[in-house]
Amino acid sequence: MDYLMKKLLLALGLVMCIIFLLGSIEGRSMADAASGYVNIRNVFESIGAKVDWVPDQQMIRIERAGNQIQLTVGSRIAFKNGARITMDQPVRINPSTQSSEMSTRFVHQLAKAERRERHYRVKTDDSLWKISKRFGISVDQLVQWNHLSSPQVYPGQHLQVQSPYYTVQSGDTLSRIAAITESEVSAIREANQLTSDLLQPGQTLYIPPQPSLKPPDMFTNALFPLIEGTYQPYQNGYGDRRDYSTTGNTRSHEGIDIFATKWIPVFAIEDGRIIRKGWNTYGGWRLTIESENGIAFYYAHLAGYAAGTDLREKVTKGQLIGYIGSTGYGEVGTKGMFEPHLHLGMYDTSSPTWKPMNPYWYLKWWEFE
Repeated sequence: MDYLMKKLLLALGLVMCIIFLLGSIEGRSMADAASGYVNIRNVFESIGAKVDWVPDQQMIRIERAGNQIQLTVGSRIAFKNGARITMDQPVRINPSTQSSEMSTRFVHQLAKAERRERHYRVKTDDSLWKISKRFGISVDQLVQWNHLSSPQVYPGQHLQVQSPYYTVQSGDTLSRIAAITESEVSAIREANQLTSDLLQPGQTLYIPPQPSLKPPDMFTNALFPLIEGTYQPYQNGYGDRRDYSTTGNTRSHEGIDIFATKWIPVFAIEDGRIIRKGWNTYGGWRLTIESENGIAFYYAHLAGYAAGTDLREKVTKGQLIGYIGSTGYGEVGTKGMFEPHLHLGMYDTSSPTWKPMNPYWYLKWWEFE
């Protein structure tokens, strides 16, 4: 009887072990999507934030782009400009480094600037009346500021929702004014018929709205992979010639390059699953994330990966996935062959050879979402 009981208990234990392992494997993608931690000071200071540690309260205070952020060790609750945000994991102290860490899934949400929009992009079902109420301005102001000849607006249209007139201050330059007003030097110069970059204090300039865009055919609610203010203006370099090749032949550039300082954080554009990770001769340390509709996002030249980005794991939109670098164009570990930047590619994986897509207009749409 004892022998049979031992056999039964052993068999039951084996079954329970298998169930536990299967449960762990099945639940791992969800757990790991929320299990990545990142050093709070490092990631926020890399994007120009001020980070202060308040030891007696076990609290971290962060200031960036007008945002006031508060995190407390042991708590999942974060505060951004007084608004409560519940994170998937509590802030913790890493026992090895004694540094404070937080979830990789909430860095973007906390770091993204929240300021009154100057250039508003019209959404589906919008009207001038709805827009005026949202921003506390009048329909007449919208008509005047945007030189509208009709009350009709369309999705993707950019409208000024602040006064478009700027008074030049002492020490101003066109570059500084363009940065302040979210515009471009060439657009300001053309709108004001300037023949010189010389400005006079008290001079009034008209700031034109951003160019209107047609909504993309998909991913209209996706996210730009870098935080505003951390990258340089980018161009549509898709299809440009590239001379570096393993075959000795020239090739076509299958993506868009966004230049930024090394170690600037990179975020997932959309929910998906990691299908490729590791070294690529051209892309260096790269990560490929496939969305549910079969479009793959290719993030290349990374300096490193964020925690929680294992192969075949799920990631969520806005999750920290890696850092800007200059890796690639050679054997494993090659770096510095070009300036640090993110190469972003998009591919339709329904094609046997992965059909490349131009990400440029998608990026321009996401940039102002």
